[in-house]
Amino acid sequence: MIRLRGWSMLALAAAGLNLAAGVGLSQEPVLLERIVAIVDEEMILQSDLDLALELYQLDRQLAGQPPEPATPTLRREVLDNLIENKLIIAAAKQAEMVVEEDEIAARVEERVQQLVAQYGSQAALEQALAASNLTFDEFRFRYGTQLRNQQYLRLVVGRFIRPGIEVMANEVEAYYLDHLAEMPSEPDSLTLAAILVRVQPSLAARRVVQAKVEEVQRALQTGLDFADVARQYSEGPNARRGGRIGAVRPGDLFDRVLDETVLQLSVGAVSPPVVSTRGVHVLRLDQIESDGARVISQIFFPIDIGEEDKAAARSRIAAARDRVLGGEAFSLVAAEVSEDPAAAAAGGLLGTFQLDELSPAFQEVLAGATVGQVTEPVLTQAGWYVFHVLERREGHRYTFAELKDDLRRYVENQKIEIALAAYVQDLKNRFFVDIKD
Repeated sequence: MIRLRGWSMLALAAAGLNLAAGVGLSQEPVLLERIVAIVDEEMILQSDLDLALELYQLDRQLAGQPPEPATPTLRREVLDNLIENKLIIAAAKQAEMVVEEDEIAARVEERVQQLVAQYGSQAALEQALAASNLTFDEFRFRYGTQLRNQQYLRLVVGRFIRPGIEVMANEVEAYYLDHLAEMPSEPDSLTLAAILVRVQPSLAARRVVQAKVEEVQRALQTGLDFADVARQYSEGPNARRGGRIGAVRPGDLFDRVLDETVLQLSVGAVSPPVVSTRGVHVLRLDQIESDGARVISQIFFPIDIGEEDKAAARSRIAAARDRVLGGEAFSLVAAEVSEDPAAAAAGGLLGTFQLDELSPAFQEVLAGATVGQVTEPVLTQAGWYVFHVLERREGHRYTFAELKDDLRRYVENQKIEIALAAYVQDLKNRFFVDIKD
């Protein structure tokens, strides 16, 4: 390959310098796109870097994280990652490693269909991609590139890195002892009974929501698309996605009434208004997946709860607690007062839970509670709770025997990361790398 001051003719042509017939080298070159780096005759263009940055931000968005400022530091980190990917691929191809393109294409299609289901349609997905300055085809291409890079990396690690990694049993145990304070623990477990008194909204608040629901029902009866009605009227967090919630299974929803409603719907059917502890829901079953999961959308209106409403319910739960403290059996008071039907039928019994499985509010009130104690009332979205601690079992730090398999994998991965970093540094010395950015 002929080079011109370290640049191959191929690189000049691909960079967009006009060297077509009839245009001499003495003429002013026309730059169509800037090269930010060259790795073993492979170019990284400005558009490659920009696309990688957009996909990085999209990954954060899909994970529910805010965009990260596009600082020079972030740009350099993304560029370094692109360079390392090129080096890994160069080493893999030199060793005649091959990636199965059919498998890559199948995984790209699988991911696309997952996102289409998540957003409700391909058009909605394309709209979300456009907000990240990506076209549908750009996303497909780049996601395929990411999968291909990951596969090359696995092949390289499997052949050149992992065979040289050895993890001794004493290393794993030493890591456990050196990081004992960081080792996970099994939390306390408690067997609980409870009394629930719900906070009821005022009549005025209920009438406001009823008017909104009636307006939605009229709109749906005219034949308007459910997603369009959700975007216009719903006050839920998924309104911008046409009310799309996604795939759920029995027990996934926070309210048993919602679970039961979803199970009774046929595909395309819209439920009557359903009142939950959080507000009023109008649900639609969009599809049933092959594993039985139900993909649903909703139009949601929260019901405003005033301070007077909370205070009235607080008085009722306090009166029930006073009866227990006065000597009445907790189970009898719970059966009479509790507004959790299933628990009330069992004398308030909820079951046994690990402390960290409970909500932060419950953890706070139960952290120091002893067996036999009746807690102070605690307010949740469901209403006011009073707990009776029936049994408590102290947790313990997991032993080395319980953790050794996970720890061995962790120590091995640490060694692989260190060895891989050294391997990539060696590749930078073996292959031509020129950073222009």
